[in-house]
Amino acid sequence: MAAQEPILKKAVDILKAASLDPETRMQYEAREKALKDIVSIRGDGIEEGKIEMVRNLLKEGVDIQIIMRTSGLSREEIEKVA
Repeated sequence: MAAQEPILKKAVDILKAASLDPETRMQYEAREKALKDIVSIRGDGIEEGKIEMVRNLLKEGVDIQIIMRTSGLSREEIEKVA
């Protein structure tokens, strides 16, 4: 059952996105595209957990230089996550 949780979470996320108003849905889709772009830019695939960690650090006001040093991501990659 635990292996199915990521699949279920993704399904719930898709359903939530489908129920958004058009403007909010466009913002959601743009963010999802940016996340996919980051993964393709890196080539080695950034784990979703790492992306989520960067988002949380940004929300907490952690300096972008610190995030760059500790995550190994470029400023451009971090700004796309924001």
